Amino acid sequence: MMKKIALFSALLALGFAVNAQSLQVQSAMSDLKRGYLNKAKTAIDKACEHESTKDDAKTWYYAGLIYSMIGDAATDPNSKYKKYKDLDPEWSNKAYNAALRCKELDKAGDYDLKYIFSKIGADYYDKSIPLFNNGDYKGALDLSDKAIKIFNNSGDADLANESMYIAGYCCQMLKDNDGVKKYYGPLVRKPKVKDSFKSKMPHVYQVMYSLYKELGDTANVIKTAERYTKVMPEDPSANVLLAQAYIWTGNNTKAIELANKSLEESKSLGNATHAKMLCAAAGIYEQAGDIQTAEAKYIESSTLVPNQFEANYGMGSMMVNRASDKNTVINKMIEAGDFSEENEAIMNKLTEERNEYLRKTIPYLVSAIAYIDAQDETTQAQMRPNLHSCLRALNSCYVTLEMYNESKPIQARIQSIEAGANN
Repeated sequence: MMKKIALFSALLALGFAVNAQSLQVQSAMSDLKRGYLNKAKTAIDKACEHESTKDDAKTWYYAGLIYSMIGDAATDPNSKYKKYKDLDPEWSNKAYNAALRCKELDKAGDYDLKYIFSKIGADYYDKSIPLFNNGDYKGALDLSDKAIKIFNNSGDADLANESMYIAGYCCQMLKDNDGVKKYYGPLVRKPKVKDSFKSKMPHVYQVMYSLYKELGDTANVIKTAERYTKVMPEDPSANVLLAQAYIWTGNNTKAIELANKSLEESKSLGNATHAKMLCAAAGIYEQAGDIQTAEAKYIESSTLVPNQFEANYGMGSMMVNRASDKNTVINKMIEAGDFSEENEAIMNKLTEERNEYLRKTIPYLVSAIAYIDAQDETTQAQMRPNLHSCLRALNSCYVTLEMYNESKPIQARIQSIEAGANN
């Protein structure tokens, strides 16, 4: 009889223990509703560890919800839980793990995790921006990648696109071509783009175009440019990119036709846009071999909008290219090994012509760099690839012209940018 009583008592105690843990989940939600976020956290943490409740989808759903509310306290100064803003700095990771566990256990699909995933994804996205702006591209990429997965779980396609943009930009800065294709490829393939995201797409198309061009993938070079014109026909830059594709394939006539079409379309879009299109058209004319018209377009653009990046960078690049052409001839003469007096005179003349182009280049690049330096933090971060390119070109000018004192601070800035990309 005593054995039966002992067994009954043990079973009764076990029942109370199980019920007590179920009550922990209920208590957690009750505390949350009453505003006691600290007590809610304590109760749900216990429930997540106890044998009787740790495999219940409800437990993990409430855990995700409570940690999301901790996040609400941490990120929203108007939150009713704001006094708990420092309750758990790791709230987003814990909310994410809880939501994933709930999703795994919820075979019937009883729990809607959209709010939890949206809250976590927004936190990862918000944290990725300052990392990107400060040059921590690996850190920003890690958070952006997590945000993409989370937004896909929550069904927030627009926010997923924003994170894909940051992730692809990080990969571009890290020179990770496979990563660029992973994140920007799906964006390029989209048949439609929301107006709120259109300002970012020209960069996406341009980067993917350049990547395919670097890989010698003619089919995708053309496809990328054509997709741009179809998805954003109102953007004159789309025709410019397609014109560049035609230049690359040798159809200069069609390229110039498209460049001029873009110029006409941009006249009604204001001076700033038209000035940029003049620079883009100048680049097409330069590639087509019409240097005189290219220079005239850059000058017209600078006259229209004096304080800008594109015209200064474009003129500087064109001068560098002319100097490079001279240098190529010099190197071929050196390789030929004919150092006759006549050839020496020719090489000296070519060297002076090259150096004159480089001297003309310097003020344009200095102005382009100054323009970037004057922008806000976010714009500077977005223009960092342009800055890096300008600094490298300027340093090359200084070194070639033996202006070593001028070169030193430029080299330091180059190293700083590259160090950020490698962190």
